[in-house]
Amino acid sequence: MSNAILNRMCNDENDPMLGVKICRNYGDLLSMQTSWSKDNSGRRFWSYLRYRVYACNLFRWRDREDVDIRSKFVILRLAKRIKKLEIDDESHIKRSNKWVMKEKKKIKYCNN
Repeated sequence: MSNAILNRMCNDENDPMLGVKICRNYGDLLSMQTSWSKDNSGRRFWSYLRYRVYACNLFRWRDREDVDIRSKFVILRLAKRIKKLEIDDESHIKRSNKWVMKEKKKIKYCNN
């Protein structure tokens, strides 16, 4: 699951700050994202959209720092579980593709 999808899932539609536009000095908008790090999992922040291009690490926290310990624990376990499922899924797809290619070769060999 991509970070963009996870970010959308973590946004509360009733959040009054969701529609707020935060700009840099040059007028560029900051986008709201969700942190998945061990220390700040589930905590939202605004960051510069093109931070990789311009090496700009400007950000501003949206949520307070006091996320309860249970939520952190659950979020981290769920994120790990999602990652494991994605890896398992990719592995299954690769095995399936290999099998299909093998079967195609058999069919091609039999038809000649």
